[in-house]
Amino acid sequence: LYLVPLAILLVAALALPAAASASKLVTIDTPTGPGPVPGPYKANVLLPDGYDPGRAYPLLLLLHGVGDVPNYVSWAQPGSGDIVHTAAGLDAIIVMPEADRGFYTDWFNGGRRGDPSWETYFLDTFIPFIERTYKIAPGRRNHAVAGLSMGGFGAAYLGSQRPDLFGAVASFSGFVQHQRPEADPGLKVVGEVDYTSIFGPMSGAYATGHNPTRTAANLRSSRVFVTVGDGTADPSAGSSPTAVVGGGAAELELRQENDEFAAALHAAGVPVDYRPGVGVHDWPYWRAALKEAIAWGLFSEVPEAPSKWTLQTVRTHGRAWDVRYDFATAPEQVITFTRAPGRLSVGGGTGTVTVTDVRTGCTATGSLPAEQLLPPKTCGRLVVATSRRHLRRGRRVRLTVRVSALRDDGSRTPAVGAVVRFGAARAITGARGVAHITYRPVGRYGLRRVRATAPGLTNGFVRVRVTR
Repeated sequence: LYLVPLAILLVAALALPAAASASKLVTIDTPTGPGPVPGPYKANVLLPDGYDPGRAYPLLLLLHGVGDVPNYVSWAQPGSGDIVHTAAGLDAIIVMPEADRGFYTDWFNGGRRGDPSWETYFLDTFIPFIERTYKIAPGRRNHAVAGLSMGGFGAAYLGSQRPDLFGAVASFSGFVQHQRPEADPGLKVVGEVDYTSIFGPMSGAYATGHNPTRTAANLRSSRVFVTVGDGTADPSAGSSPTAVVGGGAAELELRQENDEFAAALHAAGVPVDYRPGVGVHDWPYWRAALKEAIAWGLFSEVPEAPSKWTLQTVRTHGRAWDVRYDFATAPEQVITFTRAPGRLSVGGGTGTVTVTDVRTGCTATGSLPAEQLLPPKTCGRLVVATSRRHLRRGRRVRLTVRVSALRDDGSRTPAVGAVVRFGAARAITGARGVAHITYRPVGRYGLRRVRATAPGLTNGFVRVRVTR
């Protein structure tokens, strides 16, 4: 037996590269949202291998289907989604929220539109909360939404209502064409929920506006990945007899829905990768589908800001690419926004809508149908003030510059993100509209300008005097 000296073993061990830290599954409390879920909301979050809180990561919002409360655990459970192993190696933050049996929708409820209000919760509350809690990489190519069954519908619907946010959409056995006769009894049996409570009358505008197949053109600038089975079990998948029988019937119906969804996407010119195959409505197929979607590329290149787009909606407020919209009353028809260079039209219904340029904050209000509703390029001016108005030539000074936006309607707010320049020095205003510039005036005596610029606002300046 040859004994290696202990010192040599120690040196060899120190020379080996450190093992990468494994992914970490954590459970977080999330903001209170719409019912009906007893107790506080929670979400599971899978942090990638070697997670660094100071680094920005892509985000995958991974949605569950109908099941037992709490649902947020389903993608993480070893016998179900087994996310730690299923998504092993994905360099992204995966967030798995709770949505009960809410179908990621503001329920119609006889026209009240809410109680619960799941789409408003996710788009207006939950996602901004995640972006505050974790450092998420900017750009729609770094944001993907995926889900199974009810979550497949949620991914397709939320992705179609915020294509500016999500660059990729993935649906596994998704409920993506619910305006079919089988949908109403199917929801009662599988989801124990009433179709009309969620979507209203099946032929109505609210149901159409929440149907990913009918609004497929919204995804024209997104990448879409769709899988579904045929109701036939693969013996090697290991599904239980109950899953084979019940899941087979459910998947057979969903196959027809997904065929229609894929056809609508193709007809609208949407880049879709449709992969129908063998399978029933069960976890082994969804785990495989998520692995396929990861290999397909959830965070591949997509256009960030197309100059032409169409968005159909029945939402009262939201965002359509570079504009936010807010209707005075809830739309009773499906509204279509159409954007082209130098033009924004809004049609399909009646009423009054206000649109806001997300970059400049400028607004325009008009009655539908509106053929030209672009907000003005400027809608106010910058007002600049400095901590000192007299400076000595050749002496270094630190100026505090406060910039505010005086809007055409008379309102005045801090100008966040304004660019301030004084000579060769440059700074950006923070949350309170304040910037600090350190500068040493040289050259001529007399008046100099401290300038500020910001999108949508006329440039502002203040004069300071340079003396001996």
